Amino acid sequence: MAKQKTQKNETTPQTESLVKREYTEEEKASIARYQELSKSKPVKFKEVKGKAGKITINCEYPDGLLYPAKMSEAFGTTNPELCKYLLAQVTGTFEGTFSSDGRDNEMVVTAINATMALLNGIQPKDEIEGMLVVQMIGVHNVATAAMRRGMLKDQTFAGRQANIDNATKMLRTFVAQMEALKKYRTGGQQKMIVEHVSVNEGGQAIVGTVNQGGGKNGQSVK
Repeated sequence: MAKQKTQKNETTPQTESLVKREYTEEEKASIARYQELSKSKPVKFKEVKGKAGKITINCEYPDGLLYPAKMSEAFGTTNPELCKYLLAQVTGTFEGTFSSDGRDNEMVVTAINATMALLNGIQPKDEIEGMLVVQMIGVHNVATAAMRRGMLKDQTFAGRQANIDNATKMLRTFVAQMEALKKYRTGGQQKMIVEHVSVNEGGQAIVGTVNQGGGKNGQSVK
């Protein structure tokens, strides 16, 4: 007599993934923010194999008008040659993109798409900001490469120190670039915040908090 197979009611990992779950309010807020940010998508590039096996790197947008518009938004300029020039400059700062043997197309595509994603987030407003942001990406790449080399095993103390010093210089430069971008965007204006104002007898106002380019708490303003 054949043994009757028993059904198992155990939930497998595959069925668990199909079970609809209720998101918490915090999770819903995270998803909403992600969806909002995803509305602005950067330009993406890919490898294209042409005739005679020649590989080129082309934009994924088939629309001839959308491509220059998106590139203009990314670099802060309507000049297509400048967009191309700045993109080539920043791509060369990514490790593995170019060598004495030529270029690694896969790495170049990765570098270009990473650059376009960063530009889409920073959104340079004009050519000055476009150049500065390209420099910031390059400095970031040099800094992280130096930090990685500084952690390699079996290197001399002097070699490790040189990499750490180089990374430190680049990170300081990056901070200075951030400040320069912020200052350029605000026109160099300083923001003044005044709180807790009380007027004593005699007409003297005592300011509890003053933030005006290094002002101190407890300043008196007559």
